[in-house]
Amino acid sequence: MHKHYLNLIQSGELNSDDAQLNALNYLANLQQDLYSGNPTKGAYLHGPVGRGKSMLMDLFFDTLTNIPKQRVHFHHFMALVHQSLNDIQGTHEPLQVIAKSWAKKTKVLCFDEFFVSDIGDAMIMAGLFEALFDSGVVLIATSNCQPDTLYKNGLQRDRFLPTIKLIHCHCEVIGIYGPTDHRFSQGFNPCYISVGDEPLFDCMLHDLITSPLNNSGSFKTITICNREIATLGFINNAIAFDFVPICSAPRATADYIELAQRFAILMIKNVPQMGSNAIDSITVQGVEDGYKREKSAVAAHQLDDEARRFIALVDEYYDQGCLIILHCEVALQSLYVGKQLAFEFERTKSRLVEMQNWSLNHLRKKCRAVTG
Repeated sequence: MHKHYLNLIQSGELNSDDAQLNALNYLANLQQDLYSGNPTKGAYLHGPVGRGKSMLMDLFFDTLTNIPKQRVHFHHFMALVHQSLNDIQGTHEPLQVIAKSWAKKTKVLCFDEFFVSDIGDAMIMAGLFEALFDSGVVLIATSNCQPDTLYKNGLQRDRFLPTIKLIHCHCEVIGIYGPTDHRFSQGFNPCYISVGDEPLFDCMLHDLITSPLNNSGSFKTITICNREIATLGFINNAIAFDFVPICSAPRATADYIELAQRFAILMIKNVPQMGSNAIDSITVQGVEDGYKREKSAVAAHQLDDEARRFIALVDEYYDQGCLIILHCEVALQSLYVGKQLAFEFERTKSRLVEMQNWSLNHLRKKCRAVTG
């Protein structure tokens, strides 16, 4: 690992960062323990956005050879677990069955963006993680949260606390808190974000999507996860929405996964400022369908539901290397001004900033991959 890390610095792809070295040293030693067959603890890397956690995980994963391994976004993993639970209903100790099936195909399981907001995930994770560790799986995870703050203020959090204890027991917890957000290292040139300039966005929409309206003049609709959504138009590799249909109506992460798999470029018009004006009369609904969160100690704000879905949408498009083009009412830094989701939205802003540096060649390759 050290050699590859130094090569990336010498080539200019990375900047030297002392805050990353402690994690780098631990991960390199962990690789050696895995090669020698020694019992070893995994790693839980936490810190602010842009400090290199995912880069270090990728470096660890790419340089780990001859060891069964899988790298998966945490929310994708949990979606697979829930699907497996549905498939084996009635099975004795289903979480152990699922854990053993994963252990048969992997020794090292890497979770990027470990973050728990779904009550369904939180309720099964202690049993699932205990079964994974008992099956010999080594966990590597990155997160913006320290383990002790995971699922903070979540419904029935006491049932999630054993998961935190398991993480401390089976993972080395390493903080990466350098002063530099490396995602801003190339500056911020908002190529794909327009603020208040509706004609500019409409011009981009016209260039990407020919004839966004059908012959009757009404919006086209598309079916995502067996539900119709009104669009501003779409072609093979690009689709456009107004903010309301894609983020205000009930949507689940599965909707956004399917969108990113089908359309490499997503355009969203009329993104409002979210999180202004605290409200007491409405409970905040999660990204997932049909779940309403109990009243939190932190006041909910207007459009918190929409902000939660917007975060999930950006996460999915970023994770799949796809592009989001936005028309916003306010500047990116002021897009969310509430308190409940302020921590999560910092990651969203950072990801949108990084998208501004993606080259057209990258997008063309992605479009070809989507369209086949």
